Amino acid sequence: MSIKSKQLLWFFAFFLVFELNIYLSNDMIMPAMLGIVGEFQAENKFVPLSLSLYLLGGSSLQIFLGPLADCIGKRKLVLTGNALFLLATLAVPFAASIEQFLVLRFIQGMGCCFIFVGYAMIHELFDDMAAVKLSSILSSTTILAPLAGPILGSAIISRLDWRYVFFLSGLLALLSLLGLFKTMPRAPAAVARLDLGAIVRSYAAIFSNRRFMFGMFTAGLATVPLTAWIGFSPIFVLQEMGASYATYIALQCVILSGFVLSSIAIQRLRQDFPLVYLLRLGGLIAAAGMLGAGAGRHHADVFAACMFVYSIGFGLFNGALIRSAITASKESMTLTTAAMSLLYCIYLSAWLQLYNVLCQRFGYALETYALLNVPVIVVIAACLLLFTRGMAGGRESEVRLARH
Repeated sequence: MSIKSKQLLWFFAFFLVFELNIYLSNDMIMPAMLGIVGEFQAENKFVPLSLSLYLLGGSSLQIFLGPLADCIGKRKLVLTGNALFLLATLAVPFAASIEQFLVLRFIQGMGCCFIFVGYAMIHELFDDMAAVKLSSILSSTTILAPLAGPILGSAIISRLDWRYVFFLSGLLALLSLLGLFKTMPRAPAAVARLDLGAIVRSYAAIFSNRRFMFGMFTAGLATVPLTAWIGFSPIFVLQEMGASYATYIALQCVILSGFVLSSIAIQRLRQDFPLVYLLRLGGLIAAAGMLGAGAGRHHADVFAACMFVYSIGFGLFNGALIRSAITASKESMTLTTAAMSLLYCIYLSAWLQLYNVLCQRFGYALETYALLNVPVIVVIAACLLLFTRGMAGGRESEVRLARH
């Protein structure tokens, strides 16, 4: 392996730490959220609202960062984002009210805005199969974090104050910042100066690309059930069910581990495996799992097993769907991934708040959540079917794993 290849792998490793930490910071604190709102004498609605604001923070800067990445370079932006996340993370423990806590969580979530820059670099530095595999590993952090996060968070808050969760996250942020500073490739800026007219035209072309927009709508919607579970499960399990932290952790592990397993399976695919097969197979498995979870909503073990099946299906089609969507645009990869990240976070925040409103109306219960997912999976399945119709003969006409 060449020195350059080793450096690229170290860059990927430290970027993985950066992304994983961003999600871990949120998921480690979830078991403590009921205690936090109690300490600040706030209502339970602030538990999912904290997650929504974190996601909104993650959608606040991308559209501006995309052009900046092409102008001043991706390295500077990623390091800036890591530093911002580090400072905000260390500030959260000093919040004196729920309002201050939520504002700092929003600023902390801004760190998510810079992740797409690293994704853009990976898609530029690696070929199709390597990019899909590495992106699948990165995507698995969104599920690995909810598996490890509640365990670490529960262990910390069982012996220490919840503020130590953020101190640990700060240490990880410092590690990734130093690692990325050392290993992230130095690449010249793509453009000498910002051309606002060209930027507006590029974004207009991206947001008017029907296949890109439809693919991102589908990807965002498909992520909602698992994201909602992460946000609401402390209320469902710890409060409404009166279960222990051990039960809470066990349900998280069962439901979310399917995504990790599917990511491992994707790594073993041959180089020329068509994306359309992943989309169709994953969609079928996800639909079966979600419908089963709705039917078994009165039995936590049956519900968890069926949600495990959904997360397997989601893991199979999610990476292929995103890859197909972003490569449908012929514009700058940096601007396209910025638009992708923006839409993704907006969709998640909006749908999560809709779940929150409906759960307030019908009760924060596992049964309510399971029933809300049923019409959602019907829409997801229909969208995947329509999306794959553009892939003639079982293969996408332009985007394949083996070529670009």
